[in-house]
Amino acid sequence: MEINRKKEGTIFDFKRFATGDGPGVRGLVFLKGCPLECRWCANPESQDLQPEIMYHREKCNGSGRCFEACPYDAIESSDDFGLEIDSQSCKLCGDCIEACPYNALEMVGEKVTVAEMIDRIRNDRSFYENSDGGVTLTGGEPLQQCEFTRELLKACKNYNIHTAIETTGYTSWECFKSVLPYLDLVFNDLKHLDSDLHEEYTGVDNKSIKENLEKISKEFTGDFVVRIPYIPGHNDFDLLIESMFQFISELGSVKRVEIMPYHRLGITKYHGTGRNYELEDTEPVNANEIEYLADIGERYGLDVRIDAK
Repeated sequence: MEINRKKEGTIFDFKRFATGDGPGVRGLVFLKGCPLECRWCANPESQDLQPEIMYHREKCNGSGRCFEACPYDAIESSDDFGLEIDSQSCKLCGDCIEACPYNALEMVGEKVTVAEMIDRIRNDRSFYENSDGGVTLTGGEPLQQCEFTRELLKACKNYNIHTAIETTGYTSWECFKSVLPYLDLVFNDLKHLDSDLHEEYTGVDNKSIKENLEKISKEFTGDFVVRIPYIPGHNDFDLLIESMFQFISELGSVKRVEIMPYHRLGITKYHGTGRNYELEDTEPVNANEIEYLADIGERYGLDVRIDAK
């Protein structure tokens, strides 16, 4: 297959030897950029497509060297976050990062080509083969960088590497359809059935998401998993969950449903990018307390599992 190895994309992390995001040992490629702004997002640094600088307040000793090093006066003190970086003034030169001896500032996001990324992935190929693992593209929303995602998946398949994607499903069907031939496993979120509430909670409606779920169920021949984030005060109502199970059961080809209990791991990242976290007072959900949802799902013929990570 012809692969555009020079195609460039933006990632913000590559996690090696991961488990739980597909079978076996996996490499997780985190692509930057997402059209959604979910209130509970655990990776807010993934939302902007462009690289940005994140501040780690817990590492800072207040030396002020970053202020002195910035040639654009883009760094400001903040009572709420310790310091903030003005994205309009910042040119991402990295001088502040180099000046900080405590690693309190970090560049989030880097440009990579398909060739560069597949070289990193191939370093762990033996681990994937020995564990029946592979590579999972996540984010952010990988399909926001559709061409890069497609070419990287093609490159993985060229080396017989198992491929998976974690997606919101919020993209054009043309984009989604173009990557399906190079995927073995699709994890697709379903956050809410009501379009207005979906837009209120995530910033976008769910029309294309539901349409894509229906089309995937008909055209995709690999493993298809639907994930439901379980968020207190947003979609944690049994009747709504049952309605979601009903919708999923009618798709017909879903291998299983995974319920993802709410956690608060993204709070410091919000502060590090100069933003407030809307669900700051929301308590995390104990996976054991919602095990009963698996029994409800069984009534709809679904294999429902509660993620306990």
